[in-house]
Amino acid sequence: MFTTDRMTIKKPYAEMLRDAGLDTVQKVLCHPGHALAAWSRSSDVIRFDLEDKSTSFFIKRYHYPRWRNRFKGMFRGTLLKASRARSEYQSLRQMRQLGIQGVRPVAFGERRIGLFVKSCFIITEAVPDATALSNFIQNFSSTTSPRSVAIRREILTSLARQVRHMHEAGFVHRDLFWRNVLIRCLPGERFEFYFLDASVGRWIRRSSRREESIVADLAAMGAAAPHFCSKPDQLRFLLEYLGVKKLSEEQHQWLRHVQDRSSKLRAQELERLRRGRVFDAAEEPVLVESV
Repeated sequence: MFTTDRMTIKKPYAEMLRDAGLDTVQKVLCHPGHALAAWSRSSDVIRFDLEDKSTSFFIKRYHYPRWRNRFKGMFRGTLLKASRARSEYQSLRQMRQLGIQGVRPVAFGERRIGLFVKSCFIITEAVPDATALSNFIQNFSSTTSPRSVAIRREILTSLARQVRHMHEAGFVHRDLFWRNVLIRCLPGERFEFYFLDASVGRWIRRSSRREESIVADLAAMGAAAPHFCSKPDQLRFLLEYLGVKKLSEEQHQWLRHVQDRSSKLRAQELERLRRGRVFDAAEEPVLVESV
């Protein structure tokens, strides 16, 4: 079978990536980067810094070295359709067009053998001074000092508003774990958030069709929540998300549905977070784990 490479670069970044030696599929797949941010059996994430340190990029690469992996991808829709990297690139673009703070997609590429994806990647621009929410909030999760409590509440309140804005815009992430949310500090101990790893995210026009995906998003957010937050903190997040002061009986039933789904995700997600901490160096602006 013949091998084909395809790469798409946003125009404002074309010259920048060419000068950095990141303008072909081969160069991106072989690039060592300046730091390893994450690794799994089928993917890795590296950080690349421009020489003048003005901008950094993250390159997420997916590898399917064996035919059984490529056949699995076929059944997930990659045959004749978008690879995982291309899907994430498109989802991030759509999020930003809807006014949702996703990380900025810069480029994506695919290497195929015939019609089967062998490797693919997405390049995103790093968010300065940002880190994974799952790592950041651990500094405030176990202490009860007034400042730590206030910071934790501000984080959860701001996050709830931003997740609500995303869902009200019609977009569902469908992989909304804490490790896929970046947090950046603003003056006055305020915070903003950026979403990443949205390869299965999509915009759904009809609200009735979004409902189950919204439950899945909130269940993912709740999977690790007991590890970081008290029950009052979790309730405060939910009340802010729903925009109410007290849950109705119908909302209580809906919450139990969310909690049931969260509990099924919890053990695996906590294990992913534990493994991800291996790569959490203090000087690194972002940590992402892809599985």
